[in-house]
Amino acid sequence: MDDLPLELARQARALRLSARNLDEADPQALYAFAREVLLALAARGLVAGEETVDCYAAPRFPGH
Repeated sequence: MDDLPLELARQARALRLSARNLDEADPQALYAFAREVLLALAARGLVAGEETVDCYAAPRFPGH
């Protein structure tokens, strides 16, 4: 099972973000959360991002 939703929820709580406080949320907290979401999506190949291998993936063997 992918732990992305649980990890994002943990990060949102740590940044004191919720769906109820978006209008009053700290812009830096929103940026930090958006950055983490995009990096996680990029690591899974779902959006464009860094081409480096991170903890979410491993390089494939040549010839596969």
